[in-house]
Amino acid sequence: MPSPPVAAAGRPTRDAAEQLLARIHEAARVEFLARGIEGASMEGIATAAGCSKLTLYRRFGTKQELFKALIKARSPDYGQRFHVDVTQHPEQVLYRLGLGIAAFFFKPDNLKLIRLVVAEMSRVEGLAEMMKEEGDRFREPVRACLEELKRRGHGKFDDPTLAAIQFINLCVLGHFYLIAGYTADQVSPEQQEKLVRAAVTLFVATHFPEAGSTS
Repeated sequence: MPSPPVAAAGRPTRDAAEQLLARIHEAARVEFLARGIEGASMEGIATAAGCSKLTLYRRFGTKQELFKALIKARSPDYGQRFHVDVTQHPEQVLYRLGLGIAAFFFKPDNLKLIRLVVAEMSRVEGLAEMMKEEGDRFREPVRACLEELKRRGHGKFDDPTLAAIQFINLCVLGHFYLIAGYTADQVSPEQQEKLVRAAVTLFVATHFPEAGSTS
């Protein structure tokens, strides 16, 4: 498919600027996933996005800053993504919450980007701090859900933040899939469902002994 034409000189409209930014992010995503940060070509990204290399450098400065901008741009509203009805049975709440966590984590591009971030974290200035903030945002709706369940009389944990970390790690088997190099195809929706059911069973047995099972 031919690359989009390079924009004419002059101040672009807001819509044109947003469309260009979306093309840059998509071109950067493809390039970084294929070549990593060190091997990525700003010229290749510019060509695919339909802009000049100078535009990229003026806007982002370096490949590293473009990579961080891409990660930020892909960050969703976790509160909306992980929203569940906490009035249901605690085991059902955790099951639906866990499915949302697993589906996000094991989305093909997300799994690849997480691996790339881990590999580059010590080499890209500010990336570790940025990902800590991202992790806090990812964890917050899980923590809030657990805290609300406890407020409703469920759960025996003392620290909802620690409980949230434990639950997330159970749902995605900690860092096992990152380290083992599994592909997204090997973590199918069926496999995700199996992981989440096992995670919920263990988590409920530890922190919600009064809940029993709805299976």
